[in-house]
Amino acid sequence: MSDYQGKRFKASQIPDPSKPGAAHAAQQGRTSSPQQPRAPRPVTPTSHRRQDTPAAYRPSSYGTAKKQARTTRQPSGAAFSYAEPPRKKRRSIIPILLIIVGIGLIVAAAAIFINAQIGYKQASDSYQKIEKQYVSDKDASGVPIIDFDALAQTNPEIVGWIYVPGTNINYPVVQTNNNSKYLNTLFDGTANASGAIFLDSDDTAPGMVDQQTTIYGHHMNDGSMFNVISDTTDQATFDSIESVYYITRDATYKLRPLATKVVEDTYAKARATNFEGDDGLTNYLSEMLDGASAVASDATDRAASATKVVTLVTCRSLSLSNTRAVMVLAPVEE
Repeated sequence: MSDYQGKRFKASQIPDPSKPGAAHAAQQGRTSSPQQPRAPRPVTPTSHRRQDTPAAYRPSSYGTAKKQARTTRQPSGAAFSYAEPPRKKRRSIIPILLIIVGIGLIVAAAAIFINAQIGYKQASDSYQKIEKQYVSDKDASGVPIIDFDALAQTNPEIVGWIYVPGTNINYPVVQTNNNSKYLNTLFDGTANASGAIFLDSDDTAPGMVDQQTTIYGHHMNDGSMFNVISDTTDQATFDSIESVYYITRDATYKLRPLATKVVEDTYAKARATNFEGDDGLTNYLSEMLDGASAVASDATDRAASATKVVTLVTCRSLSLSNTRAVMVLAPVEE
């Protein structure tokens, strides 16, 4: 026997050089005898082949396996894990911000309210102190007796005093060279939103000298200053005021209301000191009576004979800040 490539062959399997093709057949490990047809390999069913084949390499599951691998792969960095939580945080922050804003508005409103109450109290205490110090008593008709010399030591811009029986109006009247100082300054010089009652800067002091004497005062929500003048746009409230006293160093003027009218804040006639022509004042009063909110029963006759008037002016409210309530009064006696 001979050894060929590590395999042992029988002598009969050694190719005969005399036979063509024998060497090639021997190299292929086959004899030169005719080859028998090979039986077809049984086909394995597809389902059986899927079971034998690893899932990751099955054609039908390859795309799914890649998708699962992509979705389940965890990134090494923090960029992907940071993306989703911030959206949840932003959604939860909105109601928190709304709550904070709401609390802020409540605190601001409370602060404004408390500050206003403090201002009201400060103004009330100041004017009560002035009344106790400078109003010694009342005369037989119930009119306050004012110590103007003592008042002038506290504020030299004092020109008069206004008193309305049955109301809270019982204040000193001041005048300066402008109509803005006493909008936010008390009689004693303290800064306060209640301000003071003041004579128009164009009027001749101490008042009741020109054809029209115009006196201003705020409409305060606590009922102080000229709040009641704004209320006289109601006829019943208007009728409840029978007389008004304007007191100066030299005289005490008793007045009765003619009418209360709501006008625009640009209505200049309400602060005019004198009117042109002999009928200038009469025409003005006729204009005021026309369309007035409240009118005295005898207003027409008294307006026709009036030679001087006092006009009390106040704002109405914050929502109607561009309008003024104007009460016109004519003197009864001096």
